[in-house]
Amino acid sequence: MNVIAFDGVCLGDGPTTGVGRAFLDGLHAYAGRADADCVLLVPAGANRPTISGLRCVDAPRGSVRRQRELPRLLRDVGADLLHSSVAAVPLRAPCPTIATVHDLPWLHPEAAERSSWWRRFATRRSLRSATRVIAPSSMSAEDAQRCIGHGGAKVEVVPHGVASPTLPRLDEDRRDGPLLVLGDDRPRKNRARLIAALEEIPRDDRPTLRFVGPPDDYVTEHEKHDLLRTCRGVVHVSRFEGFGLPALEALAHGAPLLCADLPPLREVAGDVAAYVDPDDTRAIAEGLAKVHRDRALRARQVTDGPKRAARFSLQRLADSWLRIHREVLT
Repeated sequence: MNVIAFDGVCLGDGPTTGVGRAFLDGLHAYAGRADADCVLLVPAGANRPTISGLRCVDAPRGSVRRQRELPRLLRDVGADLLHSSVAAVPLRAPCPTIATVHDLPWLHPEAAERSSWWRRFATRRSLRSATRVIAPSSMSAEDAQRCIGHGGAKVEVVPHGVASPTLPRLDEDRRDGPLLVLGDDRPRKNRARLIAALEEIPRDDRPTLRFVGPPDDYVTEHEKHDLLRTCRGVVHVSRFEGFGLPALEALAHGAPLLCADLPPLREVAGDVAAYVDPDDTRAIAEGLAKVHRDRALRARQVTDGPKRAARFSLQRLADSWLRIHREVLT
């Protein structure tokens, strides 16, 4: 039986959100289907998830220590393959490696995020050393290929998955919660422009917004699912995204959805979402009002969202991981 090691460096400390949550959801689906000994390398001191068919092992923290100590740890657990939840993989790994590129913001000025020379150099070295590279969207895959250059690892698009809600969706007229904005407060998330857009809507017709996510409003997964089920809609008008998990979660719960018109979000939401230019405050204001008040649009999104989300099932994600692992190990 092959030993598949998963690098859980994305888990870290505190609540597991975003990429970390997507990774764990994928592991739940994979471990139940894989004919392999699955090992999760958890940063020392971090919370260990409980997943049937998966054993956890403490792993080093810090980029330098990881490069120095992960190869020995992989030998100790008898790993035949390392599947990393991030782009970083040990350059001297004793087994084939799979790197995951979620996004490469330094290639996109609109992300407004600085990255050190060392991080850019280390990411390129890591991707060029990997046996296979996966990315959740076509844009991230193309960016990874730019970093790797010609003759490097094969890059493949493997979208994130989402679980089907356990409770039935609510009709649009029963959704009486606020408009949700899921995510952190990095500049790419465009919170300032979204707030400015909200203020352009007349006060007596202005919807309520709730920002959920770091640094100030953490909620549990159960609480998040309740919010997604009852919210008026979900707003995701980032200036840059490598995928768009909040949009996918909104679709799964049948929540009306307003998105920035970005290629990764188009891949996720298709023709279900309403789209706006994330750099146009007036357009965002008009989009907010439409998703809040247009009952025909809202009813269509409530019905069509779960159908669209079904294309991104966790089973499909697990099957993609299984296929790639078999290809790499053959």
